[in-house]
Amino acid sequence: MPTETVTLASSRAVVNVDLAAGGRLASLTVDGDELLHTGDADTDAMGWGCYPMAPFAGRVRDGLLTHGSRTHQLRINMAPHSIHGSVFDQRWEHEGGNRFICDLGPEWPWAGHAVQVIDVGADGLNLRLEVHSAGEPFPASIGWHPWFRTRLRTGEQLRIEAPVGRQLLRDDTGMPTGDWIDPLPRPWDDCFGDITWPVVLDWAGRRTLRIDSDCDYVVIYDEQPHGWCVEPQSAPPDAVNGSSHLVTPDSPLIATTTWTW
Repeated sequence: MPTETVTLASSRAVVNVDLAAGGRLASLTVDGDELLHTGDADTDAMGWGCYPMAPFAGRVRDGLLTHGSRTHQLRINMAPHSIHGSVFDQRWEHEGGNRFICDLGPEWPWAGHAVQVIDVGADGLNLRLEVHSAGEPFPASIGWHPWFRTRLRTGEQLRIEAPVGRQLLRDDTGMPTGDWIDPLPRPWDDCFGDITWPVVLDWAGRRTLRIDSDCDYVVIYDEQPHGWCVEPQSAPPDAVNGSSHLVTPDSPLIATTTWTW
């Protein structure tokens, strides 16, 4: 049997990458503290760890993707919409070292693959995500979906300091209306622009995590008692319908995020 988990480590941190569960960070411990809400891919594909979202991040309305003169039906995995891409529940391959790769799969209408590079240092974690076309150009957006524990094993409660700007208004199905507003009070399950990185996570002074990214958007989800999400994204939800990066063989989509502790 091929190895299902790859462990990457530094003097202070250990990351376990679950290849079968979408190449996700199944665990991140810093000085012995587990920072991610952990889980089981057999019972829950979306609600734990930190998984790459590609070749689209967030929701696609009704799972319908229109590009050029053609409309494609994506799988409906959060009815009535499609969500989080095609690779978060596929098996990834370990190319060696800290590099991982995954085909975009049969549900995606175009041939291509995703690459992620995971660099674990003593004081931080660098993540790089890429989407490549194998021929025909296609629209794409990418990002990461981490689930951070709201309490450490020693009981410290998580707080998030998020210097966000405008908030993307959403309708009653969770989809963007296209209107931007001033941020509403928490709790949030929302996309924000004009983000001033870093977003700071603080577990009552015991552990602090700073999230930086070259992404222009962030989705913050803090509605669950066990795990909160800070998701750097290259584009808002449903951006593959008209306003996202066009991936060609000569122009992959690349994004990075750095977590420092």
